[in-house]
Amino acid sequence: MNNNLVADTIVKHCGGSGNLLHVTNCMTRVRMTIADISKVDMQALKAIDGVLGVVEDDTLQVIVGPGKSSKVASLINELMKDSAVDTSVSDVEQKAKMAREKAKKQTPVKKVLKHIANIFVPILPPLIAAGILMGINNVLVNSAASFALTHQVAAVGDLSPAQVVLEQRHLLGISEFLGLVSKALFSFLAIYTGVTSAKEFDGTLVMGGLLGAVTIAPQLPQLGLLPGQGGLIGVIFAVWLMCWLEKQVRRFIPDVLDVVMTPTIVLTIMAAILLFAIMPVAGILSDAILHAMNGLLTTGGVAAGFVLAALFPFLISLGLHHGLFPIHLEMINVTGHAPLFAIQIMSNAGMVGAATAVLLLTRDPVMKKIARGAIPTSILAVGEPTIFGVNIPAGFAFITGSIGAGFGGMMIVLLGVTTNGVGAAGLSALPLIADGKYLQYILAWLVGCLAAFVLTYATGKIRGYGKKTVVV
Repeated sequence: MNNNLVADTIVKHCGGSGNLLHVTNCMTRVRMTIADISKVDMQALKAIDGVLGVVEDDTLQVIVGPGKSSKVASLINELMKDSAVDTSVSDVEQKAKMAREKAKKQTPVKKVLKHIANIFVPILPPLIAAGILMGINNVLVNSAASFALTHQVAAVGDLSPAQVVLEQRHLLGISEFLGLVSKALFSFLAIYTGVTSAKEFDGTLVMGGLLGAVTIAPQLPQLGLLPGQGGLIGVIFAVWLMCWLEKQVRRFIPDVLDVVMTPTIVLTIMAAILLFAIMPVAGILSDAILHAMNGLLTTGGVAAGFVLAALFPFLISLGLHHGLFPIHLEMINVTGHAPLFAIQIMSNAGMVGAATAVLLLTRDPVMKKIARGAIPTSILAVGEPTIFGVNIPAGFAFITGSIGAGFGGMMIVLLGVTTNGVGAAGLSALPLIADGKYLQYILAWLVGCLAAFVLTYATGKIRGYGKKTVVV
């Protein structure tokens, strides 16, 4: 089914475009805010050719796969524009009220994680691109540095020994280009996070970016602070507070003075709070989180790797895995590596192994078709297609796949694999692997995949899954 037909059918089974309040997307999912959930035909949605799964949350999430999600979401938004009709104020207010009431039912923890996910989802595509470019550049630089060391190449002028080797190989310009582009994101990530945080909390976008810029300003040591102190956690909290303060100030400022007075007052107050309260406190909190995670990986060893990797598929299935991005990115900012992310992406290996076993076991032609499409996608990039299209519908395969992922996590810790960026999983993660441990990463991934396959296949045989013609 082509993208246009998928979009049309999704809208139809969601009660029509008039039942959609807002539509956006992440890497694999079309996320829709629904006015009246009772008008949605869930079974028909799941049965659409091209839909790999449906998740009911504060938004209705339809999994269509990487690349396709942005195209389908854009087409649905076009359909909403084309069919827009005048509605009464009471209808609009009623829809907004229903959406607010639905949001209130979330637990506080889930609300926080959801906000964090919404903040980082827009940054994710360039984050992946920058991570891949950084990984490619690291391969070039590390290779040159190794050659310079073994052949005793000396520095020349302002060029380091590695740069001299790159210059001799006519790769210095390419290396500088790759480094410039990747550092343009990671060096100024606080600014981008400030902008997306302001959007999430309904504030002024540039004001949010400005607060993010304050946290990385080179003048901070003069105030006894370090650039980046408090990390992205401090930026997000500061922008949330700024958005609240902006709304309060705007209530008392005359309209004629709003454009001048409101940003001036809000910025002055928030800059002071950020510098003298939020950054110091967030710095302590950020350091505590990093020490706790590093301590867990150090003292827990392979057991910690197993447990963490086995739990990540559940976070992904709930859409809460994006809530870990501040931790991953703060680890990269402080240590240059993200060991927790290397463990997280072993969930991909477990889901691929389990889905492969289901493909061999099932006699359901629909399941076979979905599995054949989902497995290559997951091998290349993300695990959602196999999670929602194959393993969760099969039931037991999601559990055995998660256990298999745990064995991959054990190997990650045992082999000392980590990443210097965050992004997609599978083969797409190869350029992100730090210290040239590409073979170790592939070995860990294969172990997780094989363990999941064996567990799933054996469990399926015991349960008689291969003899059934329908998905259970």
